[in-house]
Amino acid sequence: MSDADIATQIHELEFYVQRNVRYHMRRGAFFLRWGRFTAFVGVIFGSATVTSLISGSSPYLVGASALLVTLASSVDLVVGTGQRAWLHNDLRKRYLDIEAELLVAGPGTDAGTIRQMRSRIRKIEADEPPTLPALELLARDDVIRAMYPKEEADKHVSNLSWFKRTTAQWFDWDTSSA
Repeated sequence: MSDADIATQIHELEFYVQRNVRYHMRRGAFFLRWGRFTAFVGVIFGSATVTSLISGSSPYLVGASALLVTLASSVDLVVGTGQRAWLHNDLRKRYLDIEAELLVAGPGTDAGTIRQMRSRIRKIEADEPPTLPALELLARDDVIRAMYPKEEADKHVSNLSWFKRTTAQWFDWDTSSA
């Protein structure tokens, strides 16, 4: 394998690892914010329910507040936002470990080291939940913008609609045309 081939493979590995770091950073932050939001809803509307019961407010207000707390807490419990935030944070750290080793190995990296790192990446991928393609594209665009000058980056970033960008954390969008 030539030095140019190894340099290309190292660049591809760095890009892939950085994209996954950004992907899991976005997912972890999403689940952390979601968990905080549902806790906020539970505290605010739970206390509103208690206050309404004590002060004798409208039964509809009490019911709506109780229903909102129940729904938010149920979604949080079923989805497991806390566990998912930790999972994505752990996956991000594992990719960062590989990136650190790539940086230490530097230009003298040989084909065996590259194979070893790819093997470690496959082990991480086995622990990953299914990915969201639109969110992967957003993470890829982040890396492109970070690695290349603006003129070059603008040629390669995806053309994802604002709606798909906004809802990338929620839906499994088809991104084949982006």
